[in-house]
Amino acid sequence: MKHLPRWLLPCGLAVAQLAAWPGRPLATGEPLPAAAVATGVAVTVVVAAALLWRRTAPPATLAVVVAALTVGTVGVSADALLVISVADLVALYGVAVWRSGRLALGGTAGVALWQCALIAATSGVTGEYPAEVASVVIVYPAVVAFGRARHRWHADRATAAARLAEAEDRRNRAADTERRRLARELHDVTAHHLTSIVVIVSAAQRLGAARPDLAAEARAFASRTGRDTLAALHRLVALLQRPDERPDPVAARLDALAEGFRLLGQRVGVQAGEAQEPPPAATEAVCGITREALTNILRYAPGAGVRIRLATAPAGLELTIDDDGARADGPGGLGSGRGVAGMRERATTLGGTLTAGPRPGGGWRVRAVLPSPSPAVLPPAAGVAVAAGRSRRRPGSAQVIDAALVLLALFAPAGGLLAAPGDAGPAGAPVPLLLLVAAAHAVPVGWRRRRPWTVLGAVAATAWILPVLIATGVIAPAHGWVLPAGLGAELIAVYAVARYARRHDLSALAAAVASASAVLAAGVTLALDTPSEQDIPLVFGAGVMAAVVACPLGLPILLAWLTGWLVRRRRAGIESREHDAVAASTAQALWVAGLERARVAAGLRAAVLRDTARVATAADAGDLDQVLTSARAALDAMRGLLNGLREEASGPARGDHEPQPTAAALPALAERWRAGGRAVALEVRGAGRVLPADVDLSAFRVVELLLAGDTGPVAVRVDLDDDPVRIGVRPMPADAGGEIAAGLRARLAAVGGSTTTAADGLPEILLPGTVPPHPDGIRPDAARESGRGRPAGEQGRAAGSDPGRPAGRNEEVASSPSA
Repeated sequence: MKHLPRWLLPCGLAVAQLAAWPGRPLATGEPLPAAAVATGVAVTVVVAAALLWRRTAPPATLAVVVAALTVGTVGVSADALLVISVADLVALYGVAVWRSGRLALGGTAGVALWQCALIAATSGVTGEYPAEVASVVIVYPAVVAFGRARHRWHADRATAAARLAEAEDRRNRAADTERRRLARELHDVTAHHLTSIVVIVSAAQRLGAARPDLAAEARAFASRTGRDTLAALHRLVALLQRPDERPDPVAARLDALAEGFRLLGQRVGVQAGEAQEPPPAATEAVCGITREALTNILRYAPGAGVRIRLATAPAGLELTIDDDGARADGPGGLGSGRGVAGMRERATTLGGTLTAGPRPGGGWRVRAVLPSPSPAVLPPAAGVAVAAGRSRRRPGSAQVIDAALVLLALFAPAGGLLAAPGDAGPAGAPVPLLLLVAAAHAVPVGWRRRRPWTVLGAVAATAWILPVLIATGVIAPAHGWVLPAGLGAELIAVYAVARYARRHDLSALAAAVASASAVLAAGVTLALDTPSEQDIPLVFGAGVMAAVVACPLGLPILLAWLTGWLVRRRRAGIESREHDAVAASTAQALWVAGLERARVAAGLRAAVLRDTARVATAADAGDLDQVLTSARAALDAMRGLLNGLREEASGPARGDHEPQPTAAALPALAERWRAGGRAVALEVRGAGRVLPADVDLSAFRVVELLLAGDTGPVAVRVDLDDDPVRIGVRPMPADAGGEIAAGLRARLAAVGGSTTTAADGLPEILLPGTVPPHPDGIRPDAARESGRGRPAGEQGRAAGSDPGRPAGRNEEVASSPSA
């Protein structure tokens, strides 16, 4: 939805004020003091100018407005500046929206005290002073409460934007993350199974003449381990096909790992019964770290005693793997290869830590700490208790708004009762009873959020109390004005149904119910006030009077329903678009990860599973040569797949799997917005021009950023023919929080772009169509090949681009981070 220009409200107030005073009196020839006119005009101009900064500097705006209105109240008559006098409410609302709650509360107290003192100084402490103070006490906190509600709305949108950015980041990194995870799994299988077969069978062949018994042991080991390897690979392929399969408990998986290494001669003990069951990601990390640590112990301290302990600690889930064996830590020792790096990567991926080194008493220790999930740190019950305790200590803006609305609904009838003279006032009316009737009608709106339909029913029912009391003679018909004075309760109740009711498709009934109740009750009340000598039947008179008041009473109720319906629709649309965007990014991330799993599963089936199956078959046949050949073939195939995954996860091949969008993708971007119901007009001149890779990507990202800043109709013009490339978006999106400006600055800094003012006075973005040579004579494409100054995801595009393409960035931009 398009935001209103910041200048519209101040200019509207200033024009309305100057038209009402001094414009109208001067137009009718009424003489006005020149000093008063000059003071009023100056105050109006100063207040309107100050309100232009109500978002960027709200405290200063409030101070200037209060000071100017004080001067105007003293220098001009009391009612002359009535229009511009609401500017302090506008400024206070700005403080509540754009600054902290504590500052908003302080501003409310200060302005309310100032207003009460100003009323006493200018009008005196008369009989009307309590009502005026009451209006100040009601209105100012209500304005601040609405401002804090708007502040929360902005905070929710910022949170939603952060969630979307996180989802987009997960989507962009999904393939790389899945490749790294699969590379770790394949490395573990390679080290634990196939390498052991190759080493043991090779040793048996070398020592066959001196130790003929080793051949039989090697065949048995190869047969058993080959089947275990095949089973492990089949499980891995099954998991790749079924990512949602629920894994075994972590204790059972650690016991299975320990049993496998006991068969290889290790003495392994497991203590994991006291640990809480971790989430699946943590379970995979625990098992992967344990498997890697046991493999290293088998390699460098065979036969050593090993103790595995998994426990829940204050810092999170703690995994400790101790061994008491002596080892020779040379160039191939623990910590010099992939082993410790892989374990540490598993831990840090989840936000944990891992250390590996000698134990004080001898041996080696691997210790990993994985953070606990948030529910373990703060149970839901505790969180609810804390929130409830805070709400009891200090009411939130919602409670303040509800209370203020109750008082506002009660203000008109109560104020009229206390201020009206004669028979309609305290001298001739049962004021306590009438106040009680007005309160019964207004108080239910305090529950409008939680029970909107119930509140509507209560308001509609209590509207008939006054006609019943008049009909029974308890109250004189002259006091029937209290009923329409309390119409605010109907307006609030109808708005609440349209805004908060679950069945919003039935909310239009609320307007019909409230209108029928209010109109009929008012018609009966007016009919009861008809002089008896006219002898008009009550039913006929009530019908006629209801027809007379139908429009004055029904139209505001209809407008209240329409306002609530529009607000609900707009907010629901914004939240739905945010949710859909996050869901789409998450689904795409899962899809990309699924493609990687399917690709790896296909690679395993194509070669690794086949050769691994031959290992067990050859071992059963007693052919150690074939065992060794098949094991090495399976190992080579798996290592090839493993190396390919690592290269794709960190090298230029990523561009082949995840191409970055360019200016050529702008029509598809506009079409996606149109599919969501937004009017997007796109004009691209010079389509097909070859741009530097950075500029080509940045042209798309700039348009994407500016389109995401708003949801209203927009026209986009991209001129690729010019140098520099020109991008214009009309209208430019509102940027209350400055997020769009920050993102645009980062993007332009990355490619050496800039902004300028177009002929229509609005900003225009400039991107370099070509990049000048590096001042030191270094080719920019050589810098791209080295990967400096460019994200990993863009290196693939540069590697696959045309060698004759112009350079991508200059020295200054190459040293700055990409946006």
